[in-house]
Amino acid sequence: MTVTDEPGYYEDGAFGIRLENVLICKDANAKFNFGDKGYLAFEHITWAPYQTKLIDTGLLTPVEIDWVNTYHSDCRKILEPHLNEQEKQWLMKATEPVAARG
Repeated sequence: MTVTDEPGYYEDGAFGIRLENVLICKDANAKFNFGDKGYLAFEHITWAPYQTKLIDTGLLTPVEIDWVNTYHSDCRKILEPHLNEQEKQWLMKATEPVAARG
C-alpha cells in the first residue's frame, strides 16, 4: 500500500510550506512483536532533496539534522546512477550535509 506523508505549516494570509513524499507501507522487522500482531514501517519511494536554504537548522535537534543528512545521502545513492554529469553536480550541491546553527 502507498501513502503520502505531507507535513506542513501555514500562516493564514501569509505563506505556507509543505513537504510531500510517497511511502510504501510494509511489514516491519521489529525487535519485539507483542501479541504476535506485527508492526508496519514506511519506506520512501520518491526521492527529491529538500531545499536546505529553507531549513532553519537552529530549530532542529541533532537527531533531526542526522535524519535530513541521511535522507540526502540516500537521495545521492539512489539518484546518481540515473543522472548525467551536470545533473550529478546539481545533486551533490543540493544534498550537501547541513549543520546546526545557533
